Formats: sequence, C-alpha cells, structure tokens
Amino acid sequence: MNLEFCKYFFKYIFVGKNKQRLLLLSIAGLFISTFALFVLQSTMGGLQNNQIIRMKRIQGEGVIYLSDKSYEFAKEVLDYLKARKIHAVSEVEIELMLRNKTYISPIILHGINQDGLIPDFLQNIPLSDLVLPIDLAIKMDAQMGDALQIITPAYADTFLGDIPRSTTAYIDYILSTNVPEIDAFHAWTNIRLIWNLIRKKEINQIRVYNIVEMSSLKEELLAKFKGRLSVNLWEDENKTLVMALNLETTVMTFLFVAMTMLVSLCITSGLMIFLGKVKHDFASFWILGTSEKRLETMTYHFLNLLNLSTVFMGLLGGFIFLILLDKYGVEIMPDVFVDRKIPIYMTVRGALVSVLIPYVISMVFAYFSLSQFKKEVSYLDYVRTVG
Repeated sequence: MNLEFCKYFFKYIFVGKNKQRLLLLSIAGLFISTFALFVLQSTMGGLQNNQIIRMKRIQGEGVIYLSDKSYEFAKEVLDYLKARKIHAVSEVEIELMLRNKTYISPIILHGINQDGLIPDFLQNIPLSDLVLPIDLAIKMDAQMGDALQIITPAYADTFLGDIPRSTTAYIDYILSTNVPEIDAFHAWTNIRLIWNLIRKKEINQIRVYNIVEMSSLKEELLAKFKGRLSVNLWEDENKTLVMALNLETTVMTFLFVAMTMLVSLCITSGLMIFLGKVKHDFASFWILGTSEKRLETMTYHFLNLLNLSTVFMGLLGGFIFLILLDKYGVEIMPDVFVDRKIPIYMTVRGALVSVLIPYVISMVFAYFSLSQFKKEVSYLDYVRTVG
C-alpha cells in the first residue's frame, strides 16, 4: 500500500498534464539550497584552511613559554619532546627596533637555536645574520647584503648613561611567508646574535611544528614541569582570527537558513495547492478503508522521502561540481591573492550541515502544511458535499 501510495504521489507531482509546477520549483529550490551551501562551505573552508596552514607553518601548532629560561632547562624540554618524535624548535623571541638609514621600524625578532632542529620554512636558508620578510624589507627600503642596526630599548648600558644596546646585522635572505601579519613585523636570526646583544644565554620559548594533539601534549608538559612553563595552542595565540573565521562561517550559515526558509514557504504554498487538488482522491482512499491517520502518516513519509532524496541529490551534485572544479578549475584570482585558484576543502561536518539545515526546515514547513490540511478538511463532510 505504501509503495502504491508513493507511486500515486510521484506521478501526480512529476508526470502528466496536472503536474504541480509550484511544488516542482520548490523542490528545485531545495536542491539548489543544499548544492550552494555545500559548495560555499567547501570553497570558503578551503580559503580558511589554507590561511591556517600558512600561519601554522610559520608559528607552529603551539608555543611553550619557559618561565625557567636557562639553556639547560630548554634542552631538557627539547629532549623530552624529541623522545616523542615531536618537531620542536627552541628560540628567543624579543621585540626590538630595526633601523636602516632614516627608516626605523618595530620588529619581533626570533633567534633560532641552530643546535637543534630549525623550522621547515627556514631550511636551506643561511641564518648567520638576518632573514627579513619581504613586506618589512620593502618598508625599510632594504635589500640583501644591506647592514641594518638592531636596537633593544629593553637592555641598556648604564656605564654609558643608559644608552640602549645595539648591534649591526647584514641581511642574509629575504623571504615571503604569504601571511601579511608576519611579513610586516617578524624577522629571524641566529640565536647567538641575540645572546650577544642581551648578554644572556637564555631561551624563552619552544615552538611545536608537528601536527600533534596539542591539548594532550599541553597536559603532559604542565604535569611534568609544574610551574616552570606554560603552553599556548595556536588557537590561543590567534583568538581574534579564530573568532573572525567562526563568525564568517556562522553568518554564511545564517544567510542560507534564511534562504532555505524562503524556499520552504514556497513548499508550503505548493503543498497547500497540491493537497487541495488531491483531497477527493484521499476521500476515495478513506471510503475504501484507509484510516485518516494512515493517510496522514503515508503522506508525511512520502514528503519525508521526497525532501531527503532532494537534499542528497543536491549534496551529490555539489560533490561532483567541487571535484570537477578542483581538477579543472583555472586561476581566476588576481596576482595580489595568495590562492590564485579556488581551493576546495570538503568535510563531513560541512556535508552534514548542508543536508540537515534544508531538510529539517523543509520538513517543519511540510508538517505545518499537513496539520493545516487536517484541520480544514473533513472527509465525511467532503463526501456528503460531493454526494
């Protein structure tokens, strides 16, 4: 009976001269909603994911801040991480002033300890003096081989009247990290240059570059080295960026919820018209012995199956489109963009959101339409009227 009932509904909606065009448009809108939501989530997620990967390539998955800044303690922590096959780099991070002729700029200088591992982005780059990002080099009007003055206001020579210490370093290399926030203010050097400048052999932080479970690693380190260090995950270091990306995703989802609700209003209108046209057929089923409750249940199951199949077809269409876009997509972005080609990042969460939002909203409106039809139509009164 259920199968015959579904066939009847299917033919009435999709086939024949009396097919319901408004309902067909609503179903097409539901398909497009799922398709567009999945495509937009995957492309926007690709842009966000690439941005995060670029930043983590430079900043690491997390930072271990050492309260005990002695070289020996830093080596003990590094040995502990090395035993767990974790790629960690010890460094001194210090805020300084960089001067080239009349140009002065604040910088965050990273003194890399070359006795151990070094970050992947600095591999095969000479690190005897200074490595500058391209944006900072342009701002300072500096080129490779130029001598720059490094000034540290935090450390002064009292013998000379509290004059800030300074040293001269040559530019070994100019690189681009493709992260504007880093390219504008960060620079890298050999840790010995900073030690000579501050006249202390200390290490104040260790960066973790492995893709590891930083939350569990944080608990391990805090338990083993109580009070001697603290750990910040990349998300803790970039709270503003993480909040902005989450807000972007939330706003996008909200807009698609609003769009799906408009589509569902069309579904409600189409269903009300459709149910008004088939009420005589329902009355026939009722006369033949099918209960009103049974008719209502079978109608709801059919609409449930119709909406579910529509959103899954939209998801499948989006999946095929994204695969083709990823394989055959051309570089459409201008040169100023890092990602010249639209990146694709499909996730299970994105697929579930793309299916559940249109499906749940459409079913709520479909149930509302059925409840209104049930209130307004009495099969007994209708039969009496026809008779």
